[in-house]
Amino acid sequence: MPLNLYPRPNGIWHIRGTVQGRRVDQSSRTRIKAEAEAIRAQLEADLFKRSVYGDKAVATFAEAATVYMEADKPTDHLTPLLAEIGLTKLSDIDQNFVDRLAKRMKPGAAPATMIRQVYTPISAVMNFSAPKLCDPVKFAKPKGAGQRVDYLTPREAAILLGFLPEHLGRLVTFYLATGCRASEALGLEWRDVSPDGHRVVFWDTKKEYPRGVDLQRRARTMLPDRLDEAQALVFRNKAGEPWHEYDAVNLMLKRHCARHSPTGKRLTKAEVDAGALTFRPVHCHLFRHTWATWAYAVTRDLTFLMSQGGWRSATMVLRYVHTASPDLAKAVKRAGWEIDGRSISGARQSLTA
Repeated sequence: MPLNLYPRPNGIWHIRGTVQGRRVDQSSRTRIKAEAEAIRAQLEADLFKRSVYGDKAVATFAEAATVYMEADKPTDHLTPLLAEIGLTKLSDIDQNFVDRLAKRMKPGAAPATMIRQVYTPISAVMNFSAPKLCDPVKFAKPKGAGQRVDYLTPREAAILLGFLPEHLGRLVTFYLATGCRASEALGLEWRDVSPDGHRVVFWDTKKEYPRGVDLQRRARTMLPDRLDEAQALVFRNKAGEPWHEYDAVNLMLKRHCARHSPTGKRLTKAEVDAGALTFRPVHCHLFRHTWATWAYAVTRDLTFLMSQGGWRSATMVLRYVHTASPDLAKAVKRAGWEIDGRSISGARQSLTA
């Protein structure tokens, strides 16, 4: 029988019926009958198309994202995308669609930002759902991405850590000392930190294989106090609660940088309003770039970078080679950042501070 509307006691219209053998019994989530009727008609049409032409004909981005997330895949940047294109059919998401979406959601953003926050997550969801819900995709990325690798100098890092609050400074120190991905630090549990704090293991990684990392002294001394609960997260926000993904960390970093000058001086509201020069914006991924650039400058060891940073391809690591100069290596060591590739390669000269 076709789908029909039934009013609930609370005024919300309910949809019930059968289309091509598929039973439907769900809320329209609206008290306005005209809206409920439109939802009913669209649902009936989609079910008919799905039965005749298959899932690919009507599957939406939200449906594919649900399958993706239920498989415990990385969810970075998916929330804003679901809000923006959740009901869009996968068959409508092509190169032109993604290009226009990136410009609309990230106006004026650098190509690398558009790729990280729009192109990559959409591609990941759709390719994971292929071939059942859609065809595999390969979107051309904006030009200009990857031409320049940005990183902090040791002096900039010292200034930044000098004005960040303690809970945020501990996390940033960990990022700079390990080169781990933002989500890897936020998901780190105390049971995966050795008793003396000399080693951590990241289990939930982008490449889906565990990675052990030896902690330098600076990272060890800046670890928060260990909690008795083994599964407790190591890094928490000011309220002592887990961070809500690393976008929340980036927001806090942005706010603190906007309140301080490049020398670390606290700016007054009047100075900020007058356009005083502020500390340049930083974000979690910049710290990963920074560690990789520093590490190669000190060790000249691509194998070490791949093992410690979790890269499987030397091509990705080679991005950091060009800016890794001898004087940078000296500055890193003078600043007290201990980077030593011997524990991985077994054949490098010790270059610790």
